[in-house]
Amino acid sequence: MINSLNSAGQFAVQMPVQKENTLNKLLYELADEEPFKSYLKGWKRDSPVLSMDEYAQIMFEGNLEDIQIMTKVYPIIAQNHDALFDFISGSALIPYMELFQQDQQQLFVDAFKEKIAVNFPKLPAIYAFKRIFLYGIKA
Repeated sequence: MINSLNSAGQFAVQMPVQKENTLNKLLYELADEEPFKSYLKGWKRDSPVLSMDEYAQIMFEGNLEDIQIMTKVYPIIAQNHDALFDFISGSALIPYMELFQQDQQQLFVDAFKEKIAVNFPKLPAIYAFKRIFLYGIKA
C-alpha cells in the first residue's frame, strides 16, 4: 500500500491488536486445550498484526514522513459476561465456529464463556480493546 502512494499521499491504517487483547488470548488458550485442539486439528488463527517497531521500520523504508504510530484503548464496559462473549463472537470467534461440528460448537461456547467468567470475576467489568493506528505522508 505504501509503495502505491503518490508523493504527498497519506497512509492511514488502523487494526485491532488481537495478540494483546484479553478475549483473544483466552480464545487462543482454549483452542489449544483438548478436546478443541483435536477438533481443530491443531489449527489456530494467528493475528498477522505486527509490533509498533516493525510497522515503524516498514514506514521508514517506505519513505514516509510525519509518521505517527500509536495504540489506542477503547474501554468497553460489560455489565455481564455475555456482553464480553458477544463482543468477540462477531469477529475473532467466527473462523473457529465454522470449523466445529454443531455439537462441538456448543461445547466450545460453554467452555469459552466459563473462561471469560473466571478471568472477569467482578461485574461490571472493563475490557480494554486495543487498536493500533499508523499514519504517514509519502515523501
